[in-house]
Amino acid sequence: MASAFFTALATIVDRVKRAGLGHGPVQTAESLTGLVGSTSGLTALLLVGNTLSLVVHQRRREIGVLRTIGATPAQIRTEIVAETLVIALAGGVAGAVAGSACAGPALRWLIANKVFPPGPEAGFSPQGFAVGVLSTAAVTVLAALAAVYRPTRTSALAGLREAEIERRAMPVGRLVTAVLTLALAGAVWQRYEHKAGASHAVNGAMGLCLFLLLSAWLLAPLLVRPLVVPGALPGLLLSRYSGHLAAVNSVHAVRRVAAMSGPLLIAVGLSAALLCSGAASDAITKSRVAKDTSVTTASPAPSPATSSTGTSPKSGQVEDGSLDVAALREQQRRNEVGTRVLMAPLIVFSAVGILNSLLLATRQRRGEFAVLRLTGATGAQMLRILFWESVVVVVGGVLTAGAVLGVFLSVLSRRLAPYGVDSGSIVPGESLAQVVLFCATLGLLGVLVPGALALRVRAVRAARARG
Repeated sequence: MASAFFTALATIVDRVKRAGLGHGPVQTAESLTGLVGSTSGLTALLLVGNTLSLVVHQRRREIGVLRTIGATPAQIRTEIVAETLVIALAGGVAGAVAGSACAGPALRWLIANKVFPPGPEAGFSPQGFAVGVLSTAAVTVLAALAAVYRPTRTSALAGLREAEIERRAMPVGRLVTAVLTLALAGAVWQRYEHKAGASHAVNGAMGLCLFLLLSAWLLAPLLVRPLVVPGALPGLLLSRYSGHLAAVNSVHAVRRVAAMSGPLLIAVGLSAALLCSGAASDAITKSRVAKDTSVTTASPAPSPATSSTGTSPKSGQVEDGSLDVAALREQQRRNEVGTRVLMAPLIVFSAVGILNSLLLATRQRRGEFAVLRLTGATGAQMLRILFWESVVVVVGGVLTAGAVLGVFLSVLSRRLAPYGVDSGSIVPGESLAQVVLFCATLGLLGVLVPGALALRVRAVRAARARG
């Protein structure tokens, strides 16, 4: 999917450049690519990294066994990175083919909605194909190297012990990266803090939000335990035993819960930020339309004398004002189209990423489920435990995203206040509620469905497979 996404973006830019429409359309294509790539592209890359982190986490016992029988860390890293590269190339080529096929309809849709002028034609782009395959392979290999670094540096006995019991949930490298990302967030905001203009205010707040979301994702292992308290509260109140066991499981499985809540955090945070940015752009446009209309209406009446061309000054002034209003309304329509362009791939990536991460994390626990069933737990009890654990994951991801969104909205509303935009107009409440409900539903289904499928396997067979 990441390869298809990058291939489609690169192909659209290449076809617009080949059409020879001049600097304006090319700049529009590059700006659109930058906006879509910085949001949905970031989501895709984080989900790739999150998936690889989960996969390597599940293979800690295998890594420990290989270290015990004499394999060196370099050999294990080479093996896992080579496996990842083969999968990345296969997926990258398949995705690039799909992205090349989807670029044509996407380009025609953009032309139909007047984002680009007529002229660019759909077609195969070798540059776009190469960008999709190579970028996906490069990102996947880097993510694999980062995920496998710590497990291969751990001693064999410590690796086998950590495969059963988590000790240090937050690697030092991840903590350092999170601190650097927070510093970048401050630098981005300082760059836009003193720039005049509503567009700079929106861009600066959006850049700040992106880096804060990335920092929160990196710091997720440290945030899990504080967030377990509000997340586990409904289970503790409504289901005493199952809710208590779900809370204990969540506290002692910090890495798993962090990996499961990460996609929810990114999905809710980015979707909400894009919706609020779109609402802010609409509010800015409406404020400018209202201001231009009031200025035109309140202008002093000119003398009845006409100019040498026979046109009164008043009629010419009203015509100019109506043209300005029409241009601003056209900009508002383009803002709505741009929001749809940004939201469509983000929703797809978020849905697949949430389900993929939760599926991997839940299937990893088939042996644990088998042990609980052999000790007397029923299928209904297991599903209740999974349900309350998924509530912890959803609440943790949504609360973290809400904290980042609160900073984003406070900064944005303060910067837009001088332009006549109130804070209420940049918060689309109904759309935000739909995003949260959609992501929460995916979070619940992503745990319950694979959990129910895992419980269909006989407990003795699942326990034997675990051993």
